[in-house]
Amino acid sequence: MKKTQITLMSTALIAAGATAIGTATTAQADTTDQASNNATTGQVQIAKTSQAELDGNIKNAQATVKDAKDKAGQAQAAADTAKTAASQSANQAATAQTTATKAQTALSTAKTNEANAQQVADSATDDAISQAQDAVTNQQDQNQQLTQTVDTAKTDVAKAGDRVTSAQSTVDQTNTDATQANQKVADAQAKVDHAQDVVDGKDAAAAQQNLAKVQQDLSQAQTNVNQATDATKQTSQAVSDAQTKVATAQTNLDTANQAQNAAQKNVDTAQQAQSNAQQALDNAQSQGQENSNQIHVDNGYINVLKSLSAVRFKSAANGGPSSENYQHTLELVATSAEANANANPDYVSIPEYQAIKITSREDLKKHMHELNVYAQQLINSLRNQFKTPTVEISAGSEKFGQDIGDAYTNNNWDLNNGHDYKTNKNVAIQNGLSQLSNQDIGQGYLNSDDNGTWSFTLDDFMKDIYDNIKIMMFNDGDHEWGHAISFAGVDNGLDVGEGEWFGLGLGEFNPDGDYYGIPNTDDMFTFTTLFNITNKYEIQDASKFDTIPIESNTVSADQIKQLENDLASKKSATDTAKTALATATSNVTKAQQSLNTANTNLATAKQQQASAKTALTNAQAAVKAATAAVATAQKAVDENSASDATKQQALSDAKAALSAAQAVQAQKQSALNAAKAKLATAQQALDQAKAELASAEAALKAGKADLANKVAHLDTLTHADSNLAAAKQAVADAQTAYDQAVQALNAAQTTADSDAATYQQLQQAVTTAKQALAVAKAKLNQLLQTKALNDAIDSANRETAKSDAAQDDQVNNTEQVVANENQVASKLANTTANGNTVTLKPHHALTAEQATTLQRRKAAMAAATTKSTNTLPQTDEATGRTASVLGLMMIGLVGLLGVTKHRKRV
Repeated sequence: MKKTQITLMSTALIAAGATAIGTATTAQADTTDQASNNATTGQVQIAKTSQAELDGNIKNAQATVKDAKDKAGQAQAAADTAKTAASQSANQAATAQTTATKAQTALSTAKTNEANAQQVADSATDDAISQAQDAVTNQQDQNQQLTQTVDTAKTDVAKAGDRVTSAQSTVDQTNTDATQANQKVADAQAKVDHAQDVVDGKDAAAAQQNLAKVQQDLSQAQTNVNQATDATKQTSQAVSDAQTKVATAQTNLDTANQAQNAAQKNVDTAQQAQSNAQQALDNAQSQGQENSNQIHVDNGYINVLKSLSAVRFKSAANGGPSSENYQHTLELVATSAEANANANPDYVSIPEYQAIKITSREDLKKHMHELNVYAQQLINSLRNQFKTPTVEISAGSEKFGQDIGDAYTNNNWDLNNGHDYKTNKNVAIQNGLSQLSNQDIGQGYLNSDDNGTWSFTLDDFMKDIYDNIKIMMFNDGDHEWGHAISFAGVDNGLDVGEGEWFGLGLGEFNPDGDYYGIPNTDDMFTFTTLFNITNKYEIQDASKFDTIPIESNTVSADQIKQLENDLASKKSATDTAKTALATATSNVTKAQQSLNTANTNLATAKQQQASAKTALTNAQAAVKAATAAVATAQKAVDENSASDATKQQALSDAKAALSAAQAVQAQKQSALNAAKAKLATAQQALDQAKAELASAEAALKAGKADLANKVAHLDTLTHADSNLAAAKQAVADAQTAYDQAVQALNAAQTTADSDAATYQQLQQAVTTAKQALAVAKAKLNQLLQTKALNDAIDSANRETAKSDAAQDDQVNNTEQVVANENQVASKLANTTANGNTVTLKPHHALTAEQATTLQRRKAAMAAATTKSTNTLPQTDEATGRTASVLGLMMIGLVGLLGVTKHRKRV
């Protein structure tokens, strides 16, 4: 008999199988038949239907989680805002508490002041005020007396100081006299000693020798003086020469510094001019630049056109028309105009203007201001070259110009008829003018196609303006250059008054028949370009003609070029100035070096001069000393050569002089002692006077303090009522402030409490929202786990179906375990587990309770998969087929159904 081995699925699959067990009403001991396979197929279908519902539940759960996250985030944001508000209101409440505390302290202080003021008011009787006034008066009298005492004491101190000063002067003088007397006594004693030596004959030989020596010293000293005198003269001359060189060097340095300063100023001026030029260029370049197509004229053309204008309204006798001079001038203008025409190129289209399409009259109106500005720039550029007044454009002049253009359109005016003076007049009156001052017209430079299609660009109209002005400036001989004169502003026949306004007009002309040999259709048209100029004196009604100039925000290419040339010129001037400054600075350096050298030489010369003068002074002093020494030595020799009687008389005279000096010395010392005693007495008197002054000043200070207190007391009594009223008002104000502070505190505290409660509520809402989010996440996780289980079961079912199909022909000699009504069975017979043989016992029918339990589980079961081996392997085979069975399903089968019958087929 063959046995099969049972292989249980993993623990994870066992756990998963707990939710997917179905019911089993009966157990089949036989092998699985076709009916079992059909039942299994039906159960798989049910599992798929449950999977669709599960996906829907997962989607709903995910939406619930997202909603819970949003609500939790919103709740947290609201709680954070509430927390901030609660913190702010708590701080405000704390501030209000501080304010209330301060207000309470101020109220207490005010009440104390009120009580004090009340006491003072109660004591402020007439008698008390009178007594206080008397006290003030008495104290004032006392202070006056004390002031007099202080003044007297100050006088006494000053007098005592003068006496001390006088006594000190006397002491100083007597001390000087005593010192001199002492010196005279010493000198007299020296003479006595010398006279005694002479009498005794002690110095006779020495005196003679000393005389010879000092005479020799005197001769040498005189020689030294002569040499020093010569050296002094030489050094003095050297100093004079050095001073001259210093003065010259200083002059040169001053001149160099002046040149450097001038060069620096030139550099500063040049750099400022360069900076200004750079700024002007930068400013110009930062603005919009005008159309680069400009018209230029040379000086020759300017001069001959001006000459023509000057005589065109004069008589023939004065060089006017029909005169030979006039004709000659016309020829000069024509020749110069031709040269200038060749020098000015044809209009070069500008892509940015070409990109702007004009397909209707309305489009054209939108760009009329740009066209007015370009025409104005061309005219003013010419006038700047001719140095004539420029024209302005204004809202009034632009309107007037186009009104004329529209009128010419309405009249379909043919320029072959000249100017439409009547229309010009009528339009001028309509715009508040007496008439049109000046008008230049061109026609036929810009045409439509044969169908009259508006297919133009802004560049076309720019070119039309350029071509008209260029033609009238350089090809106007048929009109004796009247248009050129008009554009150039050199028409001496017109009074331009205080200003001219320009307005461009663009009219349309539809010619009949051919137009200058060009076949014409009924729709084809050409533009009439009208350059209209109005003088100020033509304005009759200012309300109809706005004269406020419209400032241009563009810069001409000529201006840019001029600014660039100006900047280049300024840069060149700066470079030149810097070069000059460098040269000047170098000259200053050289001059300073020369001055330094000259000063050094002067200092050396002065030092040498000083040394020479010192040497001369010393030599002269030596001569003087030597001369005195010779005289003294000669006297000594003479004394020693005198008779004994003469020597004795000299000794007696010396002794008498000593006695006289000693008598004078005694007198001077006695006078000194008396002066010192007088000084001590004067100093003692001064000290006493200072002490009395200090005492008087202290008494006066105390009196002033008493007076201030008494005056304050009197003022308090006098103003007791007003002070009391003020104190009461202060109490009232403090009470009001305190009440307001308390009210503000209560309000702030209420707000703080409310905000704190709101925060707590919102924080609780956050907790609730987070809990709801956790629940939603848990439910989603559960559904996702269930989906994973269903996916595993579906996969197992598919493998089981494959296995069952392969084993349909091998059902003999097998043992089966019927698991449930899906007929998923595993063949269990004499199964060996861990080396032991397990024999399953026959099962019993399900009880009602077991059937109900299995029925409930069926609803949660997606699939139960068992890999079943239909043909059990032989016991003597080394290996056998295994059946994979849901672990928990096995537990369910064994637990609910009991053991399965053991059947055999032979």
